[in-house]
Amino acid sequence: MRLKDKVAIVDGGASGIGRATSQLFAKEGAKVVVADIGIEEANKVVNEIKAQGKQAIALKV
Repeated sequence: MRLKDKVAIVDGGASGIGRATSQLFAKEGAKVVVADIGIEEANKVVNEIKAQGKQAIALKV
């Protein structure tokens, strides 16, 4: 994928397909916004992404 230096906003990014998408986009070089109604779960995903040396933030929607 060509996601290096792009910003990806993943709605529902804290669980299921959204979580997997958030992690994949980060792996491919995107800066990820994990948007979800569950901010605690979104923060967990962000911490996992950051542990891999990638950039991400959580956003409550």
